[in-house]
Amino acid sequence: MYKIMRYFLLPAFLLCTFALNAQVVTKDDAPFGVTNAEMIDLLMPTIPGVAIDPRDKMKQQSVKPYMMPVRKIGPSGSDLSYALATCLEFYVNLENNYKDNLSPDYIQLSLENSNRAVNLQEACQFLAKVGTVSAAIMPYEARQIPNAVYATEKYGISNYLHIFRKTTKARQRVFDTKKALMRGNPVLIELKASADLPQMLRTTTWYPPENADKTFPLVVVGYDEAEQAFEVMSSWGSRWGRSGYLQIRYDDFGAYALNGYVLVPARGY
Repeated sequence: MYKIMRYFLLPAFLLCTFALNAQVVTKDDAPFGVTNAEMIDLLMPTIPGVAIDPRDKMKQQSVKPYMMPVRKIGPSGSDLSYALATCLEFYVNLENNYKDNLSPDYIQLSLENSNRAVNLQEACQFLAKVGTVSAAIMPYEARQIPNAVYATEKYGISNYLHIFRKTTKARQRVFDTKKALMRGNPVLIELKASADLPQMLRTTTWYPPENADKTFPLVVVGYDEAEQAFEVMSSWGSRWGRSGYLQIRYDDFGAYALNGYVLVPARGY
């Protein structure tokens, strides 16, 4: 009898001990700029009406219908600020049921006081602490910040998710990006390409060049399993690619998309 009791009680004891010692991960535990896979899965927004059920084995997903039209960056604009504003306004417009462009120039001018190029970490910190404003308040290519921005509504983020990085395996980069899109999120990527990428006009598909020596921010808006490709948008106008969009094959994406990010809007989904 003693042996039988020990047989049943020992696993129960171990299970209770494990439960007591296990660390429960919550959103409050998240650092700013999340890289942990478990925490990314916890914080990743799921957008009602846009997300799809992965059990449906959907062959396509696109958030493009919910995004503002492609814009064209000016000669003094920041590609990264435009990409960030594009991603953020996607959430803001869905939440408020209207269509409004957010100002990338407010992000850029607020961060360029030190005469350094805008980097993603600083820009996300700014969006978390301050936010940006409607482009109706601060138009594109504005070269100074108007006083009106201090008395108007700001739109920001609570965090950002670094869903893949340079050390991530190629197939995992594709998987993580598709997963984010399934949940209804655009994905900001840093693509290693040649310097002439912004001049790719009337082109359907991007093919890796021999001299991929620059990095550009792009926004992934969808995928197509039949084409085995992602669709990305830029800030280089509607003549770029195919009406402002371009396909990148999964294999090339896995090899040349160095980093991938998802914004977590200030309002939770």
